[in-house]
Amino acid sequence: MPKEEVKTQLKDDGDARLRAVLSGIEPELRRLNAVISNLTVLAVAQDNIEPTALTVLAEVGSDAIGRASSSWRDAFDLVHAAQRRSAT
Repeated sequence: MPKEEVKTQLKDDGDARLRAVLSGIEPELRRLNAVISNLTVLAVAQDNIEPTALTVLAEVGSDAIGRASSSWRDAFDLVHAAQRRSAT
């Protein structure tokens, strides 16, 4: 396979992986949006809130942030690797 075809294939593979990683962030952002929406409802209602309910919301939000952050780092690494390849 000619060198140009190899570079094109690497770029296409990298682009596909980057899109997959970034697409994986969307569900986590939706979870975070749901957590914030629930916290807003609880704040407006001003009822006594069971600590267990807040614990669950905190865990869901924390897990979503962790996964989104991990995906973001993966995406950054893919872009950095692509830049190094294109510099050579």
